[in-house]
Amino acid sequence: MTAYVIKGNDKNPVQAVKELFSKLLENQVDYIFLPGKSPYSKLPMPMLISDTAHMENLEPLAPAAPFNSAKQAASVLKSNTNKKIAFLLKPCEKRALVELVKLSQCSIENALIITADCLGRMENSTYLGLIEDAPGLIEAFLQDKSFQDKITSSCSVCTQFTDSGSDIHVNLIGCSGSAVFVPQTENGEAVFKKFECDRADIPTARENEVEQITKKHTENMETLSDNVLSKTKDVEKFQELIATCLNCYNCRTACPVCYCKECVFLTDIFNHMPETLLNRADKKGIIKLPTDTTMFHMTRLAHMSHACVGCGHCSSVCPSNIPVADIFKIVSKNTQDFFGYIPGENTDEKIPYLNYKKEN
Repeated sequence: MTAYVIKGNDKNPVQAVKELFSKLLENQVDYIFLPGKSPYSKLPMPMLISDTAHMENLEPLAPAAPFNSAKQAASVLKSNTNKKIAFLLKPCEKRALVELVKLSQCSIENALIITADCLGRMENSTYLGLIEDAPGLIEAFLQDKSFQDKITSSCSVCTQFTDSGSDIHVNLIGCSGSAVFVPQTENGEAVFKKFECDRADIPTARENEVEQITKKHTENMETLSDNVLSKTKDVEKFQELIATCLNCYNCRTACPVCYCKECVFLTDIFNHMPETLLNRADKKGIIKLPTDTTMFHMTRLAHMSHACVGCGHCSSVCPSNIPVADIFKIVSKNTQDFFGYIPGENTDEKIPYLNYKKEN
């Protein structure tokens, strides 16, 4: 497998990624899409850039993300503009984008998709608190285990922190502080034929380090599974776990693969008339408001568990601190294992709900 490093930045992965995107914007693509900070906040947000003068604002490997940016990527790919756009996405963001392609929400025909090894993300407040005192946090995070221990629960159980389906993947794990670029498609290989860079070998240490992280995250997943199953073993337990749900629908909004233009929970079906609420109160003597919180979460699980990419943003945005992502992690694993389906692995694999046939 051919691999490359950027000359002069072989020991600074952040600068190497910036240089790659700068070179792409100079002569290969019309726009680039990757995380950057604004003048108003150090929290990295998706940036759509057409001018290399703004490259200093980019934070391409920041261990933070205010949301899964697949929906933002899809928003600039939902119609054909005949413009070439290069994207830097976390593996879970790329997988979510592929699911949106399958749902006809966008097309990646004119996109160059670049992913990078992901060691996890911190919650926004954690990241902002740390970066105030550690301006070099991003580079330090890639090397310092004490920073890596501060990632979210969802990231600590993720076993898909690398990617094999993008045009180019950036190897960081086991690369001794450098970024090794690995083209995975013809489009990816063509990139490195158009500017000067050095061929590289993939370090032998990489495979072992990936295996060690996978083992650790798998063990964390087993612990999480036991914990969640003990709290959701019946409907009563499940209702207890989500008892503080406000029906704010933040989890639905944050979900990168929850794509419906009109959600059933925002229709008249669940917009109950006063008489309905009063009749329920008469029948039971007491009812909790808002109603239908259990139905909402059950419906989301039934609707989206096959496509969950485990980004964990549903938990991050919950004002009641309900472990929504933990529940989804366990249910979606069971759903995906049943269908033998890995969401977002490639665009050719059909959605199982549309393709599944029960064996006789």
